Amino acid sequence: MNDSEKFLVMFGSIFLSVGSLVLFVGLVLIFGFGELFGSAICILLGFVFAAVGGGILIAQLNGISKRKKVARTGKKYTGKIYGYVEDKRAIVNNDYLVNIKVHYFDEKGIEREAVIPTGFTKGSGDYPIGATIDIVALGSAYSWDKNSVRYEHIDREEELMDNKPLDPKLINMVAVSCPHCGASFRAAKGYVCTCAYCGGAIDN
Repeated sequence: MNDSEKFLVMFGSIFLSVGSLVLFVGLVLIFGFGELFGSAICILLGFVFAAVGGGILIAQLNGISKRKKVARTGKKYTGKIYGYVEDKRAIVNNDYLVNIKVHYFDEKGIEREAVIPTGFTKGSGDYPIGATIDIVALGSAYSWDKNSVRYEHIDREEELMDNKPLDPKLINMVAVSCPHCGASFRAAKGYVCTCAYCGGAIDN
């Protein structure tokens, strides 16, 4: 699990635990002491906390499960860490966590870009720009191996690290739905884009 997932799993576990405890207190009040008003408040609050915590845990475990499926069945690529993108799902120490932007060549030799949801904290140095990393792609979903980050020269890496504009002949525009806010628009397939409505980074 990355830092973002660890934080959200811990947050969800705390909410689920508190909610379960408050639910238990509410049930004790109603069945043990016949207290209706206090038990109703406890049961309501406990249910809300447990539902929020359970929802967060289910979402995170589902995401981890999907990443494992991608790692098992996807296609492996070697790429270069090109830059960073803020992960706006969680804030740690009053700052957003950070994901990495990776450039790689697909099976046709066309340069592609992916945002890998590593969710590390700024200044940690775990994913230095210019380092080589192994990723696995399955459609628009990605997995990665943190232990594969290394300083290694790969074929045509200079092309991956330059800041040239996209080649118009290779751009395939597709309809995109932002997973963060639900907005719909057109973007280049195989390249990372930024939602014009919420600013979230999107792989497509």
